[in-house]
Amino acid sequence: MAKKDTLLVLCECGNNIRDKIDLEAVRAWALGDSRISQVVSHELLCSSAGKVFFTAALKKFKLRHIIIAACSPRAHENTFRSLGVKAGVNLADVNLANIREQAAWVTANKEIATQKAITLIKAALARTEYHEKLELRSMECLTDVVVIGGGIAGMEAALLSSQAGRKVTIIEKNIALGGRVIHSEELAPNMECAPCLLSPRLFKIKDDPNIRVVSFAEAVEVVGFFGNYQVTAQKKARYVKESCIGCEACFEVCPVSVKSDFHLGLGSRKAIYTLFPGSIPAGAVIDRENCLHFKDGSCAACVSACPFAAIDFSEQDETLSFSAGAVILAIGSETHAPIQNRRLGLGLLDNVYTLAEFERLANSNGPTQGRILLKNGSPPSAVAVIHCAGSLSAEGLPFCSGTCCVMALKAGEFIRKQIPAAAVYNIHDRLVFPGPEMQSFFDKQVAHGTRLLKTPDLPSLTVAADQGQLLVTGKNLQPLRVDMVLLATGQQPAADSGKLADLLGIERSDSGFFKSDHYFLRTTGSTLDGIYAAGSCLGPVFADQAVLQAQSAAGEAVSRLVPGRQIELESMTTEIDPELCGGCKLCVSVCPYKAVSFLADQGVCAVNEAICRGCGTCAANCPSGAAQAKHFTREQIDAELEGILDD
Repeated sequence: MAKKDTLLVLCECGNNIRDKIDLEAVRAWALGDSRISQVVSHELLCSSAGKVFFTAALKKFKLRHIIIAACSPRAHENTFRSLGVKAGVNLADVNLANIREQAAWVTANKEIATQKAITLIKAALARTEYHEKLELRSMECLTDVVVIGGGIAGMEAALLSSQAGRKVTIIEKNIALGGRVIHSEELAPNMECAPCLLSPRLFKIKDDPNIRVVSFAEAVEVVGFFGNYQVTAQKKARYVKESCIGCEACFEVCPVSVKSDFHLGLGSRKAIYTLFPGSIPAGAVIDRENCLHFKDGSCAACVSACPFAAIDFSEQDETLSFSAGAVILAIGSETHAPIQNRRLGLGLLDNVYTLAEFERLANSNGPTQGRILLKNGSPPSAVAVIHCAGSLSAEGLPFCSGTCCVMALKAGEFIRKQIPAAAVYNIHDRLVFPGPEMQSFFDKQVAHGTRLLKTPDLPSLTVAADQGQLLVTGKNLQPLRVDMVLLATGQQPAADSGKLADLLGIERSDSGFFKSDHYFLRTTGSTLDGIYAAGSCLGPVFADQAVLQAQSAAGEAVSRLVPGRQIELESMTTEIDPELCGGCKLCVSVCPYKAVSFLADQGVCAVNEAICRGCGTCAANCPSGAAQAKHFTREQIDAELEGILDD
């Protein structure tokens, strides 16, 4: 480059660079380089005074290329590029040479560190010859919110977002809202009425003009970035119109009964059903797989029984699309059922249940109308609750869920209310009661008669049938004969977690739950900006924590989605040369933002620059070289490498 059109700005970074690199030697070298016109320095360029100094230097010298020898571009490249743009410099012409992390901090010898700094500046200089102008682009952010999951966390996030004036769409895979909490009648530690907590929220959502509930649906595609997401959902046909109010008149005439998922297989429902009385949405759904009309056309009893003419066998699945500025995940978790662990008898022996199944039996809307009964119809006189069933084990969950101990003691509360004389034994190794309220709940249960039996070897426990009862045996445990065994199982990620993480391009933790952006500072932010998570999809939590996380996620989302706010679009997007593109679609498959599509009529791929975030994944994978990342072209990268190797 013959023309001297570069300004070199040296940052001392306090003593971080000044004490490790001979900046006067760097200045002397730079002034002798044919490409550098001016060299200035400042003790701390990112400070308020440093920014004023930097802006003044740009306006004074009015040179095209600016190279800042300072820290990592991750720290302050955007800062200096913004200042450059305000001073009339194209953002492509403001570049950082990282002489702090890559020289000063890692090289003890000052002379060598100084030479490394010069080499890094030469590399930055070499690439500037191939720089092309970059266009600053922006768009007004979308302020709507999509919530995936309609449990207590999803509902709270939706209500809070609506209160802030945002339009909200809840996508729920079940036929109605409620999540796991609707399976409970009382919530520990205060044994509060769960329906009393949920019902007002359900009806608030029903009557809220800002909230749309799309139930019996799943998200199948999410493209975009913070402030500009497009969410596509597949909604299953209900075969019952929205005019249905859930009056249940059709239930009585339906001849088909199947196991109820709501009752965890312990009770039954008809082929036309609602989730529970008072559910939102209230309308019924026809189970196509079991309905006789769809099987052989032999039945239409529900049609004549419906007073609202709401049955519609011709209804089809729908594909719906929603625009939003942010997406909040609240898909919950699932109960880990250690069926593979045969020694505990689950799925093999009568009267062995998980705690979730037991709650269905104990609840008034359960399959036994709230009566705790054995298979023979009589109440149990002795119940054993086995802690950590399938948890802290290589054959099950390797972690502690932190919620199961409280749930295990809650079983004793239910049993004593109905059967005061029943003996309740809690067999455990360790106990976890987070916080004073949970500890008080534990103290109360012990005071009211729950007996604690400690064994250091829970994996040795076995449950076997014995003379009409169940015999629990194990190391360091006196054989215990009871009528019912309850397994305190942990929580595992929802079955859809992996699929949804792949769909969104977000990370999961080693345990399979969605990973927070930062464990302490951004617990409810996912690893992708604009995607938030709340509730037990982040890890096992109690209902109060799920609500708190939902408030956090919604609060951060709506505080950033300000009406009229301009969000900056990526300038360093990728371009695909149609003359070189062979239409292999590899770029389509690797793009984490779904920004690349295949144009079938032309047989080539193209980038949607409004969605592209400039990660360069497509360019790195393109076998023909058709995909080129702006500002990181092959010529620019080659020149930068040559600048380094020139020494």
